[in-house]
Amino acid sequence: MNSGFSTCFSGHRFAPFDWTSSYDGHVFQIMLAKAVEDAVNDGCNCFYNGMAMGFDIIAAEVVIAQKAYHNANAALVSVIPFRGQEAKWTKAWKARHDAVLQAADEVIILNESYVTGCYHERNRYLVDNSQRLIAFYSGKAGGTQHTYDYAEEKGLNIINLWGEVAGIGK
Repeated sequence: MNSGFSTCFSGHRFAPFDWTSSYDGHVFQIMLAKAVEDAVNDGCNCFYNGMAMGFDIIAAEVVIAQKAYHNANAALVSVIPFRGQEAKWTKAWKARHDAVLQAADEVIILNESYVTGCYHERNRYLVDNSQRLIAFYSGKAGGTQHTYDYAEEKGLNIINLWGEVAGIGK
């Protein structure tokens, strides 16, 4: 499903709507929905989602909502690093994971079981099949940083919601 303009997501596991600090979860939801809507309006016809707990699942839910409420004609492709990655998640996150998989237009499982480097493999797959990255990246080291840096290296159009939501940006 990589024909045309595709967008992928990468962000931290923690989610603003769960925060009790000064971060505004409502602003986060609005900004994420706007970024997805803007991508669709710009011609995006495919969203690649890495199915990680936190930002990835939330972003997929926003895509599903856009498709349902705005008749957005864009595919949702869920890319899973290994079968059973959600096994140790909470019941609530597992339910959200399963709901996203049910609504996805395509599910790609990169490995049958966990292997060293499978998360990086997933992240590279997302970027390699996209022209835009919608990120929630704080500048903190980790998988999101590697994905963000790889997307910069590959010349993707990057929309980083962190600065818009938290007032802190890269």
